[in-house]
Amino acid sequence: MAIFGLFGKKDNQPAPVEKDTSRAKRKEGDAKANAGNADPERLKQAQRNAARANATARKIDAIESEMSSEFRPSVMVANPDTLPLTTPTNTFPNQKQSVEKNDSPTTMTAPSALPTMAVTTEFLLGEEGKTIFIEVGTSETEQVIEEASILFANEQNAMAEQLLAEAVHDEKLNKTTKMAWWMLFDLYQITGKQQQFESLSIEYANRFETSPPTWIDSAQSEAETAPAQRKGAVPAVAFSGKLDGSIIKMLERMQKFGESSNVLRLEFTKITDVDPVGCGLLLRSLQKLQKSGHDLILVGAAELVAKIRSILEVGRRDETEAPWLLMLELMRLLNQEKEFEEASIDYCITFEVSPPAFVAPQNKITTAADEGGAVDALSDSFLMPNTVDGKTDQLIASIGKFAASHNQVLLDCKRLTRVDFTAAGQLLSNLAPLCSSGKTIEMHNVNYLIYALFNVMGLKEIAQIVPRKL
Repeated sequence: MAIFGLFGKKDNQPAPVEKDTSRAKRKEGDAKANAGNADPERLKQAQRNAARANATARKIDAIESEMSSEFRPSVMVANPDTLPLTTPTNTFPNQKQSVEKNDSPTTMTAPSALPTMAVTTEFLLGEEGKTIFIEVGTSETEQVIEEASILFANEQNAMAEQLLAEAVHDEKLNKTTKMAWWMLFDLYQITGKQQQFESLSIEYANRFETSPPTWIDSAQSEAETAPAQRKGAVPAVAFSGKLDGSIIKMLERMQKFGESSNVLRLEFTKITDVDPVGCGLLLRSLQKLQKSGHDLILVGAAELVAKIRSILEVGRRDETEAPWLLMLELMRLLNQEKEFEEASIDYCITFEVSPPAFVAPQNKITTAADEGGAVDALSDSFLMPNTVDGKTDQLIASIGKFAASHNQVLLDCKRLTRVDFTAAGQLLSNLAPLCSSGKTIEMHNVNYLIYALFNVMGLKEIAQIVPRKL
C-alpha cells in the first residue's frame, strides 16, 4: 500500500480530490457509452487524454510504492549548538597574489528595472585584516562580474548565466581570474543544474590545474544549512531544483520528521521548475499531513504557486490534473479564498468538472516570513534566511535585536542564496548605524554571487565579508 493516501477527503478535511485513474476510467466509460453520437476525432482525443492520465497516475503510484518498500528510517541527530565562526587568515590558500586596494571608483549602470547608481569596483576588503587573497582580472572582467551579480539579484538567472558562461570562455578576458568561474558554479548549484556544473568542473580543472568545487546534493545541503536542532526546534525540509519524481527522498525525510514532531517547516524557495509527477507527489503529501493534524510552516509557497501557474493554460488538458490541484491546495493552505475561487473557475473551464470547494485549513498554517532569520541569544551568530527580498523590515528588526546583546554582529550566510538589489541597499542603510555605534559586523559563508553584489553595493565599507570556502 502506498504511504500517502489517495486523493480524497474526510470530515472537516479539504474537498475530495478524485484520483486520476478513476477520472480517466469514468471518462473512458462515458466515451464508450456515447460512442454512437460522438464525433470520431473528439472520441479519439478523449481516449488519448484518458490514457495519458492513467499513465501519469501509475507513475506517481509506482514512485510512492518504491518509497514504501525501500524506505529506511533515518536517525535524527540533533546538531550541537552553533559554534562561533572565526575569520580565516587565508580564505584562498592556492592563490598567491594579494590585490591592493583600488581607490578609483567606476560608475555602472544597473539594468533598466533598477536605479542607476555609482558603485565601486573594488572586490577586496580595503582595511588590513579584511584583505581576501583573490586573483582579480582586468576592469573588463570586473564589469562582467558586477553586471552578472546584479542580474542574478534581479532574478534574471538566464541572462546572468549567459554573461558568466561567455566570460569564462572569452580569451580576451584575463585568464587568471576565478571569480566569474566561482559565481557560475554557485549559479548552477542554486538553480539545480548539476550536468552543467560537472562539465564546468572539468574545464576548471584543466584551466587552473586544481580541484574544482564539488556539487552538493539537496540532502547534504539541507544538513549543512539547517539551523541547529535544539530541543523544541521545528524540523525543516527544504525542496530544491526541479519538483519532479526525485523529491521522493525529501518526502521520506518529511514523513520521518512528522513521526516525532507535530509541526513541520516546508521550504519551497529553491524550487526552480515543476512537473506534473512532482506536483502529484507533493499534493498527496500535503493532504496526508492535513489528515494527520500537523501544523505547517510554509516558506515560499506563494512563489511555488506562481511557478505552477506558469506551466498551466486555461482550456488545455494536460496528462493530469495534479498541477491544478496542487495550486488550489496551496492557495487553500495560504487561506487565499479570492485567488482560490478565480483559479477554480479556470480549472472548471479546463476540465469541465466541478472544482474542489474552498475549506479554510483546520490546522495551524503560517507562512513564516523567512526574512526574520534565526535569533538565539545563546548563539554567537545570526543565521540569515534563504532569500532576502525587498521586504526587509522584519529581518532588520531581528538583526537589531541580536546586535543589542552582541558587540560582534556575526551574520552567518550559509543558507542565503539570493539578495535582491533593493534589499541589498536597505541592508547597507540599516546596518550602517550599527557600525557607527561601535559594533563590528561580519558576514560569513557568503556565496560568490552575493559576495560580488555586496561589493558593488558598498557593504564592504561597513562589514567584513567572507566568501564561503570552496
